[in-house]
Amino acid sequence: MTSVSTRILKDQLSSYLHRAENGERIVVLRGGKPVAVLVSLDDVHDQDEAMCLAALEARDLVTRPRKTSSEGAFQHPPVAARGKLASQMVVEDRR
Repeated sequence: MTSVSTRILKDQLSSYLHRAENGERIVVLRGGKPVAVLVSLDDVHDQDEAMCLAALEARDLVTRPRKTSSEGAFQHPPVAARGKLASQMVVEDRR
């Protein structure tokens, strides 16, 4: 796996994009520390969505919603509409 600093990457971006497109994984360094990986979109699409979410959750970057019963959702009756719908008012204003 190739490593490259942000300065060199900026100067030679087209070359590194071509290499990543051909399947090479390139680690981007800032101040000598890895901060990102440049990979082709084909590699990204090959990963399973659930696997990606699990990895993000493990790094505390996302939180998955808690599962709740559907009984608690929308307990209140719908509010009766008074007057015209907004869509009707817009149509009338356009005339």
